[in-house]
Amino acid sequence: MLRVSLKSHAFDSATKIQKPSQVLPIGKTNRTTGLAISASGERLIAVAGYKAYVAQIADPKSGFMKFVSPEVLTCLAIHPSEDYFATGDVKGVVRLWYCLDPNLVKVVGVEKKSQTSALHWHAHAVSSVAFTTNGAYLLSGGEEAVLVIWQLHTGNREFVPRVGSPIKTIAVSPPRASEEEYLLGLTDATHAFVSSTTLKLSRVFAQIRIGISISRSPCPYLTLS
Repeated sequence: MLRVSLKSHAFDSATKIQKPSQVLPIGKTNRTTGLAISASGERLIAVAGYKAYVAQIADPKSGFMKFVSPEVLTCLAIHPSEDYFATGDVKGVVRLWYCLDPNLVKVVGVEKKSQTSALHWHAHAVSSVAFTTNGAYLLSGGEEAVLVIWQLHTGNREFVPRVGSPIKTIAVSPPRASEEEYLLGLTDATHAFVSSTTLKLSRVFAQIRIGISISRSPCPYLTLS
């Protein structure tokens, strides 16, 4: 059951924690891999399993509209200014969904269907998708350790290859001195920044990784790698 807090109390002066005053159950989903609010602020979007779920925030008791994906969905990103969103799936397909516009939703039997468009380059599961701040580009990444930059208006794409490790997460920083940076969280516990101007790695931060090794003695010990 997916429950969402839509209202909140003021901060508690003793604990400095803001607590929800209302938590509403919306509907049942599988384990969610993405949850976000649309650019208009009118809809809640969740992705789980083979489905994208859309609920109206003004009327959450009406539950979800459900839209079926051909493959299991792995990630979600909301366009920053227009009412559509993007997903990635286990087969490497990035899909744009236009089901936030009621005029583009059709009922076929008992199913609701929406206009979508697919972008396909990845050979493996897509781990993360993110829009640039102006919404003109969509970024995607996964096991290939390649950042793919899709120009949405033309369908063209550019690549940042060999980022060092499979990409786990993608975030877009606000523009600084007219330049955005793309922050990649990698599976080897490092974070890499990519310049939107040069499309090259600008800096990389590595974390200390703590692993447990078992020696021949009965006492395990920690090693730093």
